[in-house]
Amino acid sequence: MANIIVVDDHPLIRMAIKMALETQQHTVVAETDNGADAVQLARRHVPDLLILDLGIPNLDGFSVISHVRSAQLDIKILVVTASDAKNFAFRCLLTGAAGFLSKGENLHELNNAVKAVLSGYSYFPEDTLSALQQNNKAADQESVLVSRLTDREITVLKLLASGLSNQQIAQTLLISHKTVSTYKVRLLKRFSVSSLVALAELAKRNSII
Repeated sequence: MANIIVVDDHPLIRMAIKMALETQQHTVVAETDNGADAVQLARRHVPDLLILDLGIPNLDGFSVISHVRSAQLDIKILVVTASDAKNFAFRCLLTGAAGFLSKGENLHELNNAVKAVLSGYSYFPEDTLSALQQNNKAADQESVLVSRLTDREITVLKLLASGLSNQQIAQTLLISHKTVSTYKVRLLKRFSVSSLVALAELAKRNSII
């Protein structure tokens, strides 16, 4: 059975989660009501699972996930929160959580989530996983478009994303200001974006800058 840390700022909820876990023969090695202590406890115990609320003091849940992931601790994270799944589940997934469960669910659902996450599966609302698939599909499409850029288009994109003006780019590449403008319009149209900020973000996502 697993060693688990429970993080929630409501003592009664921590107690209920702990009791539910212990009925499944899990061991709660530590518990706390705030994010700063959660990070320290995670480093000290390196549990199999961290059950984490989002709305906690000192460090919020997202910050705790980020700290645990940046420290490369081999800990699975299950978010159990009152925060709306529609607005927060997908963000939890992207941040590095293995599962998301609403506090509105019963304790039987908690046991199912714990079992799934400990077995190496993700446990998220179905619409969250659908959103991930759509996000991955969009990223794949973007990568294909980037791969089809010419060397000169890549160079112009890199310079635009670095903040250079059309005139500066023209001087750097020894081409006309009008030609730079043509490349710029072409790139905006190619990626269906309307600003240089969006182009810069795209360049960063695809390691162009």
